[in-house]
Amino acid sequence: MSKITSGAKAGLIGGMLSGVIAGSINYMQMMLFKEEYVKMMRETLREVISKAGGQIPSGMSLEQLVEPSYNIGKIWGSIGAMVIFLIIGVIAGIVYVLVYGKLPTKSPIFKALIVTLTIYIIWTIISNVFALRIGVSSFRAMPQTFMVIGYILGFVEYCILGLVIGALHYKWYIRTAE
Repeated sequence: MSKITSGAKAGLIGGMLSGVIAGSINYMQMMLFKEEYVKMMRETLREVISKAGGQIPSGMSLEQLVEPSYNIGKIWGSIGAMVIFLIIGVIAGIVYVLVYGKLPTKSPIFKALIVTLTIYIIWTIISNVFALRIGVSSFRAMPQTFMVIGYILGFVEYCILGLVIGALHYKWYIRTAE
């Protein structure tokens, strides 16, 4: 198995595992904190409608719009987490094998953690900047505890991704090459 293929496969498996964990956590959070999420969605919809000058379809109330939005977000947010982690996993696996020799430590797992946590930091910055650019006021609507928990869970999910990439790449490529 080539070096790139090994990294991509390790990233795919790590992304699958991290994605299932992230999707499950998203679903559980949305079930446990339904009222908070519905409140955030209500505020966000009000803001979007007022900024864009839109109107609620006739015969519908804001509440009738919020409940389906919540249900769609619960399902597609979980599926989206799985898909995003698959993509990020493959990219992280390929980046990992390309920079493997340039990373400062000898441990393949620590090298993978460096790559995945760097990607986590970059992804977090990009998504927050993007959210602010398009006018999504997540910082205002979302309680601080949700944000802190989200950052902590994201850190753990990316650590799991790094552990899997490092361990599988070592098993499939490095150990067989020795």
